[in-house]
Amino acid sequence: MHDSVAVAERRPGRPRDTALESTVLSATVELLLERDTREVTVSAITERSGVSRAALYRRWNSREELLAAALDSVRSGIGLKRATTTLETILNSYEEATIDVDGRVGALVKKRVAMGLENDDLRALSWDRHVSRRREPIAAEIRRGISTGELAPDVDVEAMIDLINGLYYYQFVVRPPGSDAATAAETRERVRNAVKLVWEGALRR
Repeated sequence: MHDSVAVAERRPGRPRDTALESTVLSATVELLLERDTREVTVSAITERSGVSRAALYRRWNSREELLAAALDSVRSGIGLKRATTTLETILNSYEEATIDVDGRVGALVKKRVAMGLENDDLRALSWDRHVSRRREPIAAEIRRGISTGELAPDVDVEAMIDLINGLYYYQFVVRPPGSDAATAAETRERVRNAVKLVWEGALRR
């Protein structure tokens, strides 16, 4: 889905207009929260944002690219809080990140999953440009655990991340914790215990 005029106007090295980008992403997020995803068209986005179609396509090559960026724009990265062990560092960092998955962010995470299942291009763009990059701090921490001898040298880093992410995704998105503090605490403890089980298999013997 390209605009030939917009493509022709692109120039290598052109400075990014951060104000335009923020306006378009905010408008897209609003529409994703308000409407059925099929109704979040380029026309709807240009109307809501006030940004022309040509200007939009100078920044994003397709609707899918824009949607992937908008869905990622509300997520904060996982900031590592270094603890005594790699395990505690990762647990603390993930628990901090789950605080940000509130109703608004959670709704968009679910939309990204649903839209990705229906649209291979969107799923690939989300993974390549956003999701995979968020994994790197955790991958680096696991590799540090391997280098210090905490974890076995043959640990599959990507598989470890998939297992940990899957546990948190299931507990906080598929099976969201209740709103009361006691239930939320039970969920956190359940996930911690599950991650520790996975971790046991990766320890250096």
